[in-house]
Formats: sequence, structure tokens, C-alpha cells
Amino acid sequence: MVELTALVVAGAFILFGGFVLSRASDLDSRHETIDELASASDKPVEPGGEATVSGPVRVLESASPTRTGPDQSGDDSAALWAWRVRRKENAGNGTRWRTDAAELAVGEFAVDHSWDRVRVDATTLAIREGDDPFDSSELFLGDPATESYLGDLDPVNRFLDRTGLAGEGGVVSDLEFTVSVGGNTTMPDKYQATVVRDGDELVARGELTETPDGYVLRGTDETPLAIATGSLESQRERVRSEVRLRKAVGGVLVGLGLVVATLGVL
Repeated sequence: MVELTALVVAGAFILFGGFVLSRASDLDSRHETIDELASASDKPVEPGGEATVSGPVRVLESASPTRTGPDQSGDDSAALWAWRVRRKENAGNGTRWRTDAAELAVGEFAVDHSWDRVRVDATTLAIREGDDPFDSSELFLGDPATESYLGDLDPVNRFLDRTGLAGEGGVVSDLEFTVSVGGNTTMPDKYQATVVRDGDELVARGELTETPDGYVLRGTDETPLAIATGSLESQRERVRSEVRLRKAVGGVLVGLGLVVATLGVL
């Protein structure tokens, strides 16, 4: 009986460790894509295959998000408008932020790459309605550029938020110093967004074709469209750190499972 219990526990350790390692592998793939996007040059591109373009955005028809947030205007021309609403809820012994609503609004736009103006067909992005664009495997947006609370903070949480202690990456992000009722908390929701406007720098990778109206970059089954904005170096460092952490945790869990299994059969 003891041996069976030990094997079950060992199996649980190994199974969970394997899952963590598989997530590290997924992040490795994301890290490679960031490297490829960051290495984009300003050399002229040729149609008929995979290409990466980079340069300032030229908005041809503005994106129309269904929600713009309390501190933002939807009147400004935008190539892409990625937003989400985050809600803080009770989870076990603490609290956690989760995405309650999200959207990627896409306009018509081009990228001025070298001497070429390349239109980007962003409608080929595999983003379903309600998916969090900041977690998409095809978008590399970094942290949301703006954030607004959809309500008032109490004095204690206002102080913690301003000091960064209670943010999603803060040391007390899983705590809340207000009254909680059931599965909800009194912390207001927050609206987060990144907007790519006319003139902003953007990197895009996909399959380049030539049409009567010029070059068009779009995603295909073989070459999904990937779009990045913001600091790719910061995104690369964050993903690299996450990969190292997951590999370390996964390796420890698998190692513990092997040790428990060995002790159980001795």
C-alpha cells in the first residue's frame, strides 16, 4: 500500500513537472519568434514568400473598438486597438486578476518599409472574439500601454497601487485591503489597452504577395501573421526569465517524482 501511494505521488509530481516543462517549450517558441522579429532589417523585400517588414505605420482606415476606456478617445486614427478589462476575484486564500472582456480591433494600415509601402492584412490574425490579445501567440504587444480603473480606489489600495506594490506584478498583488463578498471583491475593474497609431513603429511577419495595388503581407497556414510593437528587447528578457523559471520548476518537480518513485520501490 505504501509503495502504491508513493508511486501515485511520484506520478503526480512527474505529470505536473512535465506540464510545466511543456509550457516552457511553448515560451521557447515565442522567444524565437521575438528574436526573428527583432532582427528585421530595412533591406527591400521580395514577394513570393515569408518576409518581415518594419517601420512607421500608415493608417488607411481606422480601427473601431467597441470600448475605448474612460481616459481615451476613439476619435484618433488607430491601426490596431488591443484592450481588455481585468477583474480581481477571490481565489483560494488570496485574490487574482483575470480577463473579463477583451478585443482586438483591426483597421486597414500599411508599413513603410525601406522604400516600399506594404499593406498588412491583419484580418488573418487568428484572434477570436473575447480572446485576450495580450496573450495571443501572434501578437507581441508587451504590457498594456495604458491602464485606467473603472471606479474609485479606497485610500489604502490607492497608496499600494501608486507605489506599484499592488499591481499585477507587485509583491502584494494577491492581497486586497478591502471587504470581499463571495467570489467578488470591492477592487474596481481596470481597463488596459495598447493602441498602434499613425506613425508608430511596428514589425510584422507573414507571406508577402504583390497585387495590382502594391505589396500585401498576410498570414497563411504555413506562415501565420505575427505583429509586434513596443520594446522587443523588454519582451525578450521577460520571456527568457519565464522560460528559465519554468524549466527550473519543471525539472525540480520531475526530479522529486523520480526520487519518490525510487524510495517507494526500495
